[in-house]
Amino acid sequence: MQFPHIVSLAREYSQRCANETRRQEISMASPVVHFEIGAKDVEKLINFYSSVFEWEISPLTDDLYIADPRSEEGIEGHLFQINREDDFSNLVLIYVQVDDIWGCLEQAEDLGGKIIIQPQEIPGNASHYALFNDPSGNSIGLLQKRLS
Repeated sequence: MQFPHIVSLAREYSQRCANETRRQEISMASPVVHFEIGAKDVEKLINFYSSVFEWEISPLTDDLYIADPRSEEGIEGHLFQINREDDFSNLVLIYVQVDDIWGCLEQAEDLGGKIIIQPQEIPGNASHYALFNDPSGNSIGLLQKRLS
């Protein structure tokens, strides 16, 4: 006697398990953990993002604000004022958490990227950051909890 519905349920369960395993494997990769959005008129950014996405935005300094999406699924980031003398008028930057910041920078360079900022310690924190441009010129930030 065959039970097609059990076979179907078993297949569905097996697929769900495989999908969950893939999600866990993906989540173990280098996740995006922070973002920064800058503009010459930071007040416009604050009004825009707090209205469109209902983010809670609080000042950290005169020209730096923390953007909290107020969601367990989201990540915090910064909105910041770009100085008049800067060569650019806006910027969106993501930060990716990595285990080996030097190895990641080396691989990025090998694949056509360009290091912009060598690893720097974040004051008052056990973390370090670096910046590089990908082959298309996009700036990407790296974060590592402890520099080895």
